[in-house]
Amino acid sequence: MQNIENAFNHLLELSKTSIVSHHSRKALLKLLLKSIENNRESIGNHVYKDFRKNSSEVVLTEVIPLISELRSTIKNLKKWTKPKKVRKTLLHFTSKAFKIPQPKGVVLIIAPWNYPFNLVVSPLISAIAAGNRVIIKPSEFTPNSSAILKKIIGEVFSEDQVIVIEGDSKVSAHLTSLPFNHIFFTGSPAIGRKVMKAASKNLCSVTLELGGKSPCIVSNFANLKNAAKRIVWGKFLNAGQTCIAPDYILVHHSVKDEFINLCNKFMKDFYPYTSKEDWLNSDYCGVVTESHTERIKNLIDDALRQGATANIGNEIDISDRFVMPTILSDVSFEMEIMQEEIFGPVLPVLTYDLFDEALQKIKNQPRPLAGYIFTKKNAQINTFRKEVITGGIVANDVLSHYVHKNLPFGGVNNSGIGRSHGYEGFLEFSNILSFLKTGPGPFSAADLLSPPYTDKKKKLIDFAAKFIR
Repeated sequence: MQNIENAFNHLLELSKTSIVSHHSRKALLKLLLKSIENNRESIGNHVYKDFRKNSSEVVLTEVIPLISELRSTIKNLKKWTKPKKVRKTLLHFTSKAFKIPQPKGVVLIIAPWNYPFNLVVSPLISAIAAGNRVIIKPSEFTPNSSAILKKIIGEVFSEDQVIVIEGDSKVSAHLTSLPFNHIFFTGSPAIGRKVMKAASKNLCSVTLELGGKSPCIVSNFANLKNAAKRIVWGKFLNAGQTCIAPDYILVHHSVKDEFINLCNKFMKDFYPYTSKEDWLNSDYCGVVTESHTERIKNLIDDALRQGATANIGNEIDISDRFVMPTILSDVSFEMEIMQEEIFGPVLPVLTYDLFDEALQKIKNQPRPLAGYIFTKKNAQINTFRKEVITGGIVANDVLSHYVHKNLPFGGVNNSGIGRSHGYEGFLEFSNILSFLKTGPGPFSAADLLSPPYTDKKKKLIDFAAKFIR
C-alpha cells in the first residue's frame, strides 16, 4: 500500500504548488478526445473480452456519450471557468462580488464494472475540466477494459496529472482512507455507505452515484407498442446491467396481457435466436462474472417459488455467464427480487388498478435513481413528475436522459448524492470561491455602521433593516 500513498502524496504536493491552467485543461481534453476516437475499435475489443458485448453496443454505450461530453466540455470550458459577477446589495454598494470556480485538489474516482470505460472517463472529464489531479481505481471485475483504459490514460496524461491504480476491494478501502479533496464513487448503496463513512473521517466531500429500483409505470393510456419496444431495449441493453434500467413495471391490469405479449414480440425481433449457442454468439451481452450470474438465478428461483410466472426466458448457464432475457409476472413486493436492485436481464411485472395506487407503491420504496412513465395523458405525467422524488424522470422513453448533455445526472439519498455531466459535473469537482472586493476609499458599510452608534448611525441601521433586500 506504500506505493498508493506515494502516488497520492506526489499529486497532493503538486496541487499545493501549481494550478492547472484553463488552456492546459482544454489541451488535455482535446488529447483525450483524439485518443478515444483513435482507439474506438480497441475499446470495443477489450470490452468484448469482459462481457461478450457486441462492438456496436460498446460504441453506443461506452464511446458516443464520452465523445459528446468531451466536445461540449471543450466548447464551454472557458465560459465555465470565468469568474461570474453577482449583483450588488445595499450593504455592499461599494464592492464588487464574484463567484470563482477553483479546483478541489486531488480527487479519487472509484469506477464500477458495468460500463467500465464510460463510467471512468465521464467523471474524469469533469475532474480535469475543473483543474484537479486524479487517481482512478477501475473495477477488478473487468481487467481487459482496465487495460485499454490504462493505455489511453497513459497516452494523454502524465503521472503528474492522472494515475490509474488497479486492485481489489482492499485497495479501494485503503484509497478511501486517504485525505482526498473529493471522492467520486459509482456502485451499490451498500458500498456507497462505506465510502461515505471513510470520507467523513477526513471531512472529504463525496459524489455517490448509486442505483436502486427504478420504477416504470405503463398506463392504460400508453401507446403500448412503443412502451414495450423501448422498455425491452432499455432493460436488456448490456444484459440489464445498467443502473438506470427500468427495474420493475407497474402496468394497468387492463393492458397487462397485451403489454407482455408485445414485449415477447420485440424480444424476438431484437434477439431472434433459437439456441443457447446462438445467444452466446449474438448481439446479446453476457453477465460480468459467474457469481453475478448465480445471484440473478437465485432471485428468479426465489420469485418462482413464491408464485411468480416466467412469461419469457429463464434459461441460465452460470459457467457461460448467460441469463436469457426474462419477464416475470405475478410478482409481489415481498419477493426478494423486489427487495434489491436486480442489475440483470430480469423484468418483474406488477399490476395496479388506480394511478394513485401505483404512485403510492413507488413512494413507499427508497428513492430511485430514475423513474419512467408511459402514457398519453399529460396530467399523469405531471402528477408523476411532482410526486415521485428521484434523480431523473423520463416520459415515454427510458435511459435517454443520461446522454442529454445539458441535463445533470445523479440520485437522491439511497440512489446517490451529487450530480455529474456537463456544467453540473464541472461544479461537482470545483470549489466555488466567494470573492468580494471593496475599494480602498472611505465608503463601505463597515465604516458607516461601526461603533460608536451615534444617532446618525442608528438611523442608517434602521433604514437598512427596513429596506434591505
